[in-house]
Amino acid sequence: MVAKITKYGYVFKTSMMDAMVYLLDFFGRSGFFAFILGVYLLLWKNIYGSGDGLIEGFSLNMMIWYLVMTEIVTLSTTNYYKEVAADVKTGNIAYLLNKPYDYILYSFANNMGKITIRIFVNIIVGGGVGLLLVGIPNWVNVWTLPLILFSIVMGIAINFFVNFSLALTAFWVEENSAFQWIYQKLVFTLGGMLLPLELFPEWIEGFSKHLPFAYITYYPGKLFVDFSGDLFVQVMTGQLIYLILAVFICYGVYMKGVKGLNVNGG
Repeated sequence: MVAKITKYGYVFKTSMMDAMVYLLDFFGRSGFFAFILGVYLLLWKNIYGSGDGLIEGFSLNMMIWYLVMTEIVTLSTTNYYKEVAADVKTGNIAYLLNKPYDYILYSFANNMGKITIRIFVNIIVGGGVGLLLVGIPNWVNVWTLPLILFSIVMGIAINFFVNFSLALTAFWVEENSAFQWIYQKLVFTLGGMLLPLELFPEWIEGFSKHLPFAYITYYPGKLFVDFSGDLFVQVMTGQLIYLILAVFICYGVYMKGVKGLNVNGG
């Protein structure tokens, strides 16, 4: 067990070191991140007007910082969906099955190494833009930041296994990119990436807060701007349940696809 953890830990470390070679490229790409936040600020400044009022419990400062956090989660992902789908479509996965590692765990460790660097870059860029645009988030307690970061990582892990499951549908569907497109749009909307769920009609807000999409983007952002112990426990419980479910589904789809591959002599 220790040897397995060490093996995937080495994959994670190697992937992270490789990603650091392109650190300046990541900072360059984050210019788009800064541009998005600038547009959001102009939009929300016009909505809030000259006052310092609240909209559904969010001040302008809270709204911008909420969007910073949801964008960090979304923009820190890698393009593993296409990589996995390509492995299946080209038959390359048949060769990878003979390697001395679990294909899913290897992909997870490899991509989390890259994602870690992206999170680091996006936090620096997003935090810098947020400070420049609306100032210090004075509600943040430095002791809660590690808990919020852990929630971000949990959300990204859920997103990984859901995306991986969808990518594995390439075992049965030749062109499966539409699944990812639909899933991304659900994260953008029902996941609260573009708007806090409080701004939706009550009936949409009500069920959206219980969906996995919200635990990927909405709740990490909500924790950052409105942290409480009760909310953290709720978020951790929901994220843990959805992570276990996503891993279970991912391995179920994978094993069924590999079984079909072996039966057909792939």
